[in-house]
Amino acid sequence: MGGAMRSLDDIELKALKLFASGRTADEMAIALGMSRSAAQYYLRLAARKLGARNRVHAVAIAVELGLVKSVGRLP
Repeated sequence: MGGAMRSLDDIELKALKLFASGRTADEMAIALGMSRSAAQYYLRLAARKLGARNRVHAVAIAVELGLVKSVGRLP
């Protein structure tokens, strides 16, 4: 994390929140009003800006930073 972290744009944060809530790439794309590949691009960009190893790690970092609410335990 640390110095490698950069602030997220609104679209990157929205993509990250959608992913954190369990949305698929197709569902994210619909919610964001863009193509599936564009939605995945913004999610990868958010992960990179947070210094995450992958998308799941990006969610963990975002929860720690208070950017995303913890979804709690899934049934």
